[in-house]
Amino acid sequence: MPITELALLHLTPGTTIDDAALRSKLSHAKTVLRNYTGRTFYYMQQTEDPSCIYVIGEWDSLDQHLNHFILSADNQGLLESLKDAITVDSNLEHLDVPNAELPLPTSPAQLEQARRGELVWSIVHCNVKADERRRFLDAFDGELRFLQGHIPELEGKAGRGWCVGEKGDKRHVSVALCPWKSVEQHLGFGKTEGYADVGNIGDFIDGMDVKHAKLLVI
Repeated sequence: MPITELALLHLTPGTTIDDAALRSKLSHAKTVLRNYTGRTFYYMQQTEDPSCIYVIGEWDSLDQHLNHFILSADNQGLLESLKDAITVDSNLEHLDVPNAELPLPTSPAQLEQARRGELVWSIVHCNVKADERRRFLDAFDGELRFLQGHIPELEGKAGRGWCVGEKGDKRHVSVALCPWKSVEQHLGFGKTEGYADVGNIGDFIDGMDVKHAKLLVI
């Protein structure tokens, strides 16, 4: 089964995403990734910290990405061209879920909506207690069913996966993506009538990190 890459790039101090030279290099990088994998890649800019850029894409396997592409001359050339503008977070994540099961914009209408800034994605990391994975999933599925009935964005689609290829506590990290009209819509969703009656994942996790991001048109 294909896996999803979730990489985090950091713009160096003084660099902005509006820089024409940087955007040209990122566009070239996306082309290289697409040609290598035959798959679509997305850039998203974090709302909380605009210097953080996510790369979301798909690989045939962990091995294809880590042991083949990352070591390739193509990738080394990309890193060299971008070294003055970005740093790559060492916390490179892979999720055991294909892109098709995540709420990514695929149709022309969805892409246009995202380009207009009318969609924002929540990216939620949950550190799940090692012995509570099953009960976490049961509670998450209950929340997901409720959520999908209340958000029309991308037809109410949301998705999640476990981090793979990790050691220690990182093996129990769940990452969920969900589209919203705005950050405010997401933050206020907990007050929706009936939400308090669905499963509470908070009982089965040691911590949660919530970020938001918008699609970058590059």
